[in-house]
Amino acid sequence: MLRKSQIITFPALIALSLLLTGCPPPAEFTQWKRTSTSADGVKAAMTECGDPVDTSMMHLPINERVLQFQCMQRLGFKRKDGFEFCEVMKDIPACVEEKNGRPLSLSQLEALPYGEDEGFYPIKPDSGRYEDMQVTWRKVGASRHFSVQLANNHEALPVMYACGYPKPLGSNSQVASIGRTAKVQRCMMDHGFEPKEDRVLVCRPYPQVTGCKSNPENRG
Repeated sequence: MLRKSQIITFPALIALSLLLTGCPPPAEFTQWKRTSTSADGVKAAMTECGDPVDTSMMHLPINERVLQFQCMQRLGFKRKDGFEFCEVMKDIPACVEEKNGRPLSLSQLEALPYGEDEGFYPIKPDSGRYEDMQVTWRKVGASRHFSVQLANNHEALPVMYACGYPKPLGSNSQVASIGRTAKVQRCMMDHGFEPKEDRVLVCRPYPQVTGCKSNPENRG
């Protein structure tokens, strides 16, 4: 299962440390190297691999970032910092497939842990996190202004409990599987809620998952 230390990605930790020291994070294309390849060549390769050259990859689901990372490696590029995604994120589907040398079956995919939805993050003692920080949904059409965030969270929390999130949030010891998370998220959408950030949605990177199918009986 995905450990708490694996939920926050290595690039995110780098970006956080740079922000804390007042230094802007380096552009992603500057982190890749290949013999006799110019900066323009790196950017062209990143574009070929689907990387957003001029923007951050942090808004993308982690599996998409791993796939882009692996694509760059297949093109002969190496990271200047020596970072290897799959040494840190071993339970990510793209990493498991790379290790096994074959695609995952649907049942294997659904059994893997899903670390994108903070509603399933375990809260460690003395971590500084609390339940309200882990509310990942709001009513469709609700204001996104920070002044109504507490009210939005108050409205979403009981529905999150009813749909299968741990009660209280953070009381679980492990993150949920891809399959379970998809079903819980489907329940939230069927009850008129939307994620605060689209990247938490299981069905974005894994539309084939069983729980991504809508259940009209749950709407209301």
